[in-house]
Amino acid sequence: MIWANVVNGLIGIWFIIAPFVLRFTNQPAAMWTSIIAGLILAVLAGAAVFNEQARRQTWIQYVNGLLGIWYIISPFVLGFTGQPVMLWIYLIGGVVVLVLAAWLAFSVLPKVAPTR
Repeated sequence: MIWANVVNGLIGIWFIIAPFVLRFTNQPAAMWTSIIAGLILAVLAGAAVFNEQARRQTWIQYVNGLLGIWYIISPFVLGFTGQPVMLWIYLIGGVVVLVLAAWLAFSVLPKVAPTR
């Protein structure tokens, strides 16, 4: 499903630019988490959008799912739960990424994988 990878890629791009748009560049842990994980998410999801072979790799969805989990727990681990805007962006973005990655990895990809 290309559209699910497009959504994950767009969320990755959002997390790359979010520290600058929402002005939390003064919080290095939150900023670098957002940028680095967003970059990984955007690259992997982008590869799955533009490359059929990458699209069929479940490991890409596993990594995307782990990034979704990291987005969900990072406000609590890094201690920025007191900032509601950042908290909700991380939680909602993380849940969407996790759900799409899990759906692709466990429902869609097993059905389209070539039989051997």
